[in-house]
Amino acid sequence: MITSDKASLAVFSETHSASAVSGILGLEPSRSYERGDRHGRGLVRAGSGWIFHPPETGGAGADADSDSAADSAADDDSQLDALLRALRGKASALAELRENYDIEIGYTGFSDSERGSFSFSADTIAQLGELGCGLLGTVHLEEPEIAPESDSAGVLEQVVLPVIAGREAEFEAAFAVAKRIIAGAAGFRSLRLSRGIERPNEYLLLVEWDSLEAHESGFRGSAAYDQWRALLHRFYEPFPEVAHFAPVAGALPAAYRL
Repeated sequence: MITSDKASLAVFSETHSASAVSGILGLEPSRSYERGDRHGRGLVRAGSGWIFHPPETGGAGADADSDSAADSAADDDSQLDALLRALRGKASALAELRENYDIEIGYTGFSDSERGSFSFSADTIAQLGELGCGLLGTVHLEEPEIAPESDSAGVLEQVVLPVIAGREAEFEAAFAVAKRIIAGAAGFRSLRLSRGIERPNEYLLLVEWDSLEAHESGFRGSAAYDQWRALLHRFYEPFPEVAHFAPVAGALPAAYRL
């Protein structure tokens, strides 16, 4: 069943400011940034972002493992419920924003079993329809217990991700969700995502697997990969090529470096 959840309203633009969103919606963001803001190691934002999270609530709002899933969704106070309350009466303001901004409602449910899923009541669906925003919904396991690395050498997956210029912030937000999905895959060891300095819209993804089969046949053949693909593949142009490497030499300990 769903044990906890998160919901957010995200507003992005390559041409208009994040500060204007607060005035139009009458809400203060949980986080925002402007085009041209510096972040990381000398990187510059290509667009603005405005993100709002509702206050924490006590319920998860969904449990599709029981026959009373719809009743549970109505009785429990989910983060999506809280977000919709905060946006009540703001459909016209959101319509105004859509002329210059990309808007998306995100909903993530954390399940304590692989059967976890969520359902929305008719009233919730009606409220979402009235707002006219895109909805990105994801369910995944609670933070997985990552097994210690085995003694075998493993395989390193390497891919350069050419993200569409101006959508870097959206991509990083989506990756924050997607990394939880891949971390639960059998044979996963670790990952590292780095952003280009000379080309800030390019990212280097390194994923360590127990074996080539763990990635190619295991993760890529699973339902989790469908979620990963839905979250991330829309950001790439052109589509990246993946390469795999086997280790030849380990890192040199600091005491032996010249």
